Amino acid sequence: MVNQKRILQTYQKNSIGKQKSKKAAANEDYDGQKRRQTVLMSAYNCWQSLAKWREDARRNIEFVYGDQNLDTVFDQKTKRNVSERHYLRTEYGLNAGQFNIIRNAIRTAVGVYISNITLPVCIAQKEDAQYESEVLTATLHTNYRKNEIKKLVQHELETLAVLGMTASNRIFGTRNGSKDIFCDYVSPFSLFIDNTMTDPRYTDCGMVGYITDTTIGKILQVFAGGDKKRANYLRSLYANQEERVFQMIETFTDQSVEKDFFTPDMNSAQQCRVIHVWARETREGFWVQDYLHGTYDFYENGSEADFEAINALRAREQSAMGVLPDNMLLLDWEWANDEVWVYYALTPAGDVLTELVNPYWHGEPTILFEAHKFVEGRVFSFVKDLIDVQKEINQLFTTVKLLTRYSAKDLLFFPQEAISDKQSIEEIAEEYTSYNGMIIYKAKDGVPAPQHISTIQQAFSPLTATGTLFNAAERVSGIFGSLQGAAPTAGTPAMMYAQQTQNAATSLKSLFECFNSYLIRCAKQTVQMMQQCYDSERYIYDRNKNRSLKYDPQRVKDIDTEISIAENTDTPAYRLMVNDMLLQLKQYDTQNILDLRTIIDAGNFPFKEQLLDAINKREQEVQAGQ
Repeated sequence: MVNQKRILQTYQKNSIGKQKSKKAAANEDYDGQKRRQTVLMSAYNCWQSLAKWREDARRNIEFVYGDQNLDTVFDQKTKRNVSERHYLRTEYGLNAGQFNIIRNAIRTAVGVYISNITLPVCIAQKEDAQYESEVLTATLHTNYRKNEIKKLVQHELETLAVLGMTASNRIFGTRNGSKDIFCDYVSPFSLFIDNTMTDPRYTDCGMVGYITDTTIGKILQVFAGGDKKRANYLRSLYANQEERVFQMIETFTDQSVEKDFFTPDMNSAQQCRVIHVWARETREGFWVQDYLHGTYDFYENGSEADFEAINALRAREQSAMGVLPDNMLLLDWEWANDEVWVYYALTPAGDVLTELVNPYWHGEPTILFEAHKFVEGRVFSFVKDLIDVQKEINQLFTTVKLLTRYSAKDLLFFPQEAISDKQSIEEIAEEYTSYNGMIIYKAKDGVPAPQHISTIQQAFSPLTATGTLFNAAERVSGIFGSLQGAAPTAGTPAMMYAQQTQNAATSLKSLFECFNSYLIRCAKQTVQMMQQCYDSERYIYDRNKNRSLKYDPQRVKDIDTEISIAENTDTPAYRLMVNDMLLQLKQYDTQNILDLRTIIDAGNFPFKEQLLDAINKREQEVQAGQ
């Protein structure tokens, strides 16, 4: 039998599909442009559907990190809406303060999560592929360290809690001379998703994308493909960007629209906008299994006559090479009306920078997102429930300011008959407010003594309600003082304190489980991209076991794995515990079942590789001496 490698070296990849006529090509261009405009308008509708969420998200940011007195109130005097801070300043001359309890809650939630160091672990579906799953786990961790995922995860959890949504994008490409899988953070304010989606697992999502503002040089670098003519064409698309976008927006509606989707803001006025869209489309074509090149692709522009002609040509050529009919590498095809994810990079005017069917094995968009609470197409953030309590606390402190400023705090009732001839009323007032002052008055029968009345305590009486509000904040957020490490009050039973800590951790479990689901999907997609894109052998350092593993793309590319979020063992305390346990086990090993090599290989010693090399050299010397 002729070697199949010889056949593969003999053939060049055959193009599938006939040359189209000019009329057919023109009709296809028209239909394609119409479809792209539809994609752009659908993306705009998805963007507009998140307008209310973006408004709430900006308000959440202010309550967590910014000014909590920016909500609008109606001013009866000026008959217009003004901010609470402006109203208090102009009406009462007060500079509104704020007692931020939300930020502390967010810090506590994020701190609790990152204190339990976790990393995704690959678990093979087959028992005989456990070594390959270890290789994939070590490779995934190496990629995570390269992308600084640990720092990104902390920011994404905080974004999910504050805004209610987080997103990221994974691509395979070359950056800074390194060809690898890169993870990019996607700002939720630039994200748009399918506005008809209702499934909390996002299985019914039909569109997802985001907008970016970048330089024309970066656009040419990414989309020109090394073609100077195409680079000039792309440069011309952004030559009159402002006029074209203005004309396009002008035709939408007579009402004012949000133009941020099409035009960069003032901070990015000199940059060019790119709209990245992943759309799920239904297309007719053929799924073709090419046994010669080892591919399985979907072809829209093909026909059974084309495939039969290619098979006839291959049959003649392989027969001349001595290949038996049963061993010929031909095409198998099947007609399908299939759903595919298509990626579009569009200009604000609808011009196509690039368009391609999903090239990745996982078959999903590279943009992954997560919403904290996704109920019937609406997104709710973790901090939204705390805002009302926060406003009540701020209003309480503002009330105290008003009372202490405008209420009668100290009054002296001085009978006129008791005024002495030696001191005037002005001198009495001065002595009353001075340190160690003395007032001389003539005591008379039937004339009451001067009476001092203080109401300062009444001005602070509203503060007695702060305890109730703080308790309400704890119950709403589920973050009790025990979770923050606060000392219990006198008389608090230890069992109750521990129960509060457990209840707080349980209240945050929903947020953490939601975030873990997102991390699992991110890790799963990264692993699948590694199996597809890492096409050369490499050695991967496994930090958990302090050893090097060989990544063989042929062995790992077909391994089906599950992702589990497990506690990271790459800590000094864990390594010390493992080493001590191994040494204790060795003391009870009277039959020497655990030899020296086994203990060193299972341990986490800092000099592990040097010891193993020394043992290997010693064994080789012994074998050579024999």
